[in-house]
Amino acid sequence: MTPESSKPDLNRSLQTSPTPSKIIEINPPFLKGNGKYSSRVKDKQPPPPENKDVEKSCENSPKELSFFDKFSTLSAKEFAMIGLLALGNLCSTTAFSCIAPFYPDEAKQKGLDVIEVGIVFGAFDLVMIITSPLFGKYMHIFGAKKMFSLGQFFAGITSIAFGFLDLLPNGPIFFWASLLVRCAQAIGDTAIVTSALVICAKSFPGQMSFIVGIMETFVGLGYTIGPFFGGVFYELGGFKLPFIVLGLILVFATVAGLFLINDFSEKEEDDENDEKRMRDILKIPVIWIMIFAVILCATSFTFVDPTLSDHLSEFHLSTTVIGLLFLLCGGLYSITAPIWGILIDRWRCFIGLLFLLCGGLYSITAPIWGILIDRWRCCNALLIFGAVLTIISMLMIGPTPILKVEKNLIIVGTALAILGIGSGALYIPTFQNCLDAVKKHGFDDSSRTYGAVSGIFQSAFALGSFIGPALGGYGVKYIGFEWSATIIAFVNFLFVLLLLTMAAISRKF
Repeated sequence: MTPESSKPDLNRSLQTSPTPSKIIEINPPFLKGNGKYSSRVKDKQPPPPENKDVEKSCENSPKELSFFDKFSTLSAKEFAMIGLLALGNLCSTTAFSCIAPFYPDEAKQKGLDVIEVGIVFGAFDLVMIITSPLFGKYMHIFGAKKMFSLGQFFAGITSIAFGFLDLLPNGPIFFWASLLVRCAQAIGDTAIVTSALVICAKSFPGQMSFIVGIMETFVGLGYTIGPFFGGVFYELGGFKLPFIVLGLILVFATVAGLFLINDFSEKEEDDENDEKRMRDILKIPVIWIMIFAVILCATSFTFVDPTLSDHLSEFHLSTTVIGLLFLLCGGLYSITAPIWGILIDRWRCFIGLLFLLCGGLYSITAPIWGILIDRWRCCNALLIFGAVLTIISMLMIGPTPILKVEKNLIIVGTALAILGIGSGALYIPTFQNCLDAVKKHGFDDSSRTYGAVSGIFQSAFALGSFIGPALGGYGVKYIGFEWSATIIAFVNFLFVLLLLTMAAISRKF
């Protein structure tokens, strides 16, 4: 039977239907990312003269809730659950970053060289690269709540254990023990971050972007205040105190989470479709360019973690002051990151306001960048802007031998401030670019697509965070801090050339 002959039968069936204003449409344009067709109920369009009824019905239809309306509908238990999830993300990232001001010096006294220190720093993210997809795949076996609670408890215990490493003898024993406990911390952190996203999706399906934005706020805050937290508590109580305080917070949060976090059954997902979804996303060229941007951002941002304190040793700074320098870099990242986010999507400016409550100036500038990106589609311009600022900061922080400028604290502090601003501009637009790309390639706007893209980004950022400290350790030993930073600046320069070439080819800048 031809398509033309099938139409009258369909029309007659619709005329005899008790609800002629509705039809069921199964349409190939709504092909999902997993290869299945989706059906939806669509209003039958009346002729133009009768549009008044439709206009009235549209006026009476419920409008999308504003940010403040969504926020006010949450119950006290939901607020407590969000707080616990945010606390888990905060403490897990603080555990990663708090050792930066004092561990390199302690490790040097224990007989470790700069390469071994870089390996200890980078192992955290290397473990996350491996374990993130595994935890996501087998989440349904343990359940999101159990995985989150076990991850918190495990991260807390291993953090406390890290604090007692200074009791070990010098040499290889201290190195291998540090590496082992650091890897164990990373396993707990991965469980926290991975399961928190699932809990957000299950508990707040209509507010997922808002809640995930809160989680990312506290992740960034952990990277920001971690070095300062570590430096202050190290001076107050020595090597053990930062880890004991952090570990106890995680253990107590685990107990509270058993009562306040929702428990729900995990449904079996189609592993074959999930793997196909991931493969199809990775076939999109823009995704790989954005992955490179994320890796480059993380590499530049974490390069100074194991090397900065030694680089500034001639100034005889306390660990608190070194922590403040890290805070300057991370703080300005937090100050400006919401700006980039709002440039991408003007409604995300409200997420930026949350950073004002928990991270300071991050929220003040966040709305501006989102509005600019939303109106002028300047994601690529922001990427170039962020890469250029990173180039400037890497050339200054050494400073590079090319410039023949004498090193001083003012130049280093300014470079760290520029790096914080540039990292935000380089990282924030990438996620929106990827979401736009996958939607253009037929993927549905769902939590599964969002989770797949987020998983790719988490692995990419972890890879960059592993490369940064490792490159810092090896580079400082063989070619020095100044030339290592210069190489990172050169790679950022190549990325700028790549973006400019793409813009020239597509003529869409």
